[in-house]
Amino acid sequence: MRIYKDLHDYLNELEQLNLVTYIQEELSPVLEIPALIVEAVRKGLGTLLFENVKGYPGWKVVGNLFGDWRYIKLLFGENPEDIGKRILDLLKVPYGGFIEKLSLLKDVTRLSKYLPKETRSKSYKVEYVGDEVNLNIIPVFKTWPGDAGKFFTYPLVISRDPEHKIYNIGVYRIQVIGRNEALMHWQAHKRGSITEKIYREKGLTEFPVAVAIGGDPILLFSGACPIPRGIDEYLFAGLLRGEGIKVFKSDYSGLYIPAYAEAVLEGYIDLTDYRLEGPFGDHMGYYTPQEYYPVFRVERILLRRDPIYYGTVVGKPPMEDGYIGKAIERIFLPFLKMIFPEIVDINLPIHGLFHGLAVVSIKKRYPGHAKKVMLGLWGLGQFSLNKILIVVDSDVDVHDLNQVVYAISSTVDPKRDVVIIPYTHTDALDHTVSTPLIGSKMGIDATRKYREELGREWPKEIEGYPDDVMRKIEDIVSRLRK
Repeated sequence: MRIYKDLHDYLNELEQLNLVTYIQEELSPVLEIPALIVEAVRKGLGTLLFENVKGYPGWKVVGNLFGDWRYIKLLFGENPEDIGKRILDLLKVPYGGFIEKLSLLKDVTRLSKYLPKETRSKSYKVEYVGDEVNLNIIPVFKTWPGDAGKFFTYPLVISRDPEHKIYNIGVYRIQVIGRNEALMHWQAHKRGSITEKIYREKGLTEFPVAVAIGGDPILLFSGACPIPRGIDEYLFAGLLRGEGIKVFKSDYSGLYIPAYAEAVLEGYIDLTDYRLEGPFGDHMGYYTPQEYYPVFRVERILLRRDPIYYGTVVGKPPMEDGYIGKAIERIFLPFLKMIFPEIVDINLPIHGLFHGLAVVSIKKRYPGHAKKVMLGLWGLGQFSLNKILIVVDSDVDVHDLNQVVYAISSTVDPKRDVVIIPYTHTDALDHTVSTPLIGSKMGIDATRKYREELGREWPKEIEGYPDDVMRKIEDIVSRLRK
């Protein structure tokens, strides 16, 4: 895989591959540009580069960086699962005595290649501070007619855990509410929100954050990944990228900041000021209602001289975030297999809305095995937000939903094989629940049953025709097609 310095470098590559469409018409970031990005994703038009942004001279806007499997292959190769295997091998920690610890020291040295690299060189040439700060100089999208206003839809929000000094880089939507004020929408289960709670427990009223717009596409992708707490996200991005992210230490916020983003907003989260955020048209295809979130006070803006704004559009699938989710599914599959060796494959269908629906195939080895996997996955990080989980046998292709439907229809007795968890936590964006953050889960055991589960032997399946019969039939069929 090729390593890109920044967004400009990546766009040059896409241009050489004829994957960029240049839009010369003057279009506004309020509804017009987002509407064309939606059409680009749904009709396979590729990446769009808007060169004439209404009301924002000097800016360009790019959309649909990830909304096609071609881009995922360009970034990660034919099989993103191989990236997950490589990262897993690098992160494996040996156990044992002195010899094994020497091996661990070698692994730590090997990991140093992927740590963030501090550099003096950086892309920012324009600086606004204090009263000069004005978020309205940036072509932030208003995506849908019913949105409360303009939202940064793909910002990389950089913060640092005050206890363990570990960096979090997350994609959280940000609503612009004033010249230097915005609302930070991080949900209760996200690392940013957990960091906020740690600051509050310490009696602090503010904590520094930086927001990067655009940059290296691998870092952008990494920001959307569900990285467990305890793993520094600059390190994870370096592992994903193949080498460390270039950063510089801000003399303003004290945070390490990507050296080659398009723009950076620096300031702090005000833990004394919470205001209603939203509504916002989200990935479930509905407007999320208003809720209280903390104010992000922006104190400095850094820009390139030739900035390109990157924003995504979410809504009823298929959208760009669906392809990001599929890539995350493949990259993280080796991690799931490490924790649950019985897992063969997994499918998070794009129309299943990430946490809404998952299909998992397993090598079933004992009665109750499928339910064991269900309960285990529901206790695992971001997978704990899954709402409907279907477990099938290893010979079922989880990516062929017809095979999945057949497995459900031919193996499931609803009373015995459907598990309902009536009262547990759920995705904060799930509008179907009566109480925010609290909902139910359903698991379907669509595996063939052991005697202990069925009460008798499982019936014999219809077998295929003998080879000699099939050879004769295939010969006849080939002649009939001529």
